Amino acid sequence: MHKEELENITSYNNHAITMSNIAISLLMGGNPLNIKGVRELLAMYLLVPYITKSQLETPSENCNIPKLDVNSMFAKVMNKDGTLSEMTLESLRNAICHSFMALTDEGDLMLDDRASLDRKAHEKLEDKGFCNRLELAKTRSKLLSLHKQVIQQQVEFHNDLLKDIEVEQYAS
Repeated sequence: MHKEELENITSYNNHAITMSNIAISLLMGGNPLNIKGVRELLAMYLLVPYITKSQLETPSENCNIPKLDVNSMFAKVMNKDGTLSEMTLESLRNAICHSFMALTDEGDLMLDDRASLDRKAHEKLEDKGFCNRLELAKTRSKLLSLHKQVIQQQVEFHNDLLKDIEVEQYAS
């Protein structure tokens, strides 16, 4: 067994421990944010409301939840056979919500291969234990870009709302 394969297996088997240790540290007032990869994991989770196929319901038409294009590419990842696949925001969301993300011992991000394969392709695999690795620097850059898009959408929505309210008040 190759070192990288063993590391993937170990990371896969320990992901629940890693994620729960991060949660416990946060809940107990600790600061696990200095652990390599933790900030990126949290930033991924914080994107979930904005990468849904259908718009989430809001309390009123004056409330807004930004929406990112779920079909846009998040990253290209290497498959076990050496081919490249595109990981879309939708598949990233599905991996976050229905599978798992983890950190390797080196602090790289690791996602279940369902993040880059659709359900049919994944079910056809004989070896379902392969995981996608994401380069930390590229992932951080992409996450920053996506969260800035969320902010921009929300600022634009809010500014438009304020203009509409101002026009209504002026007309009254």
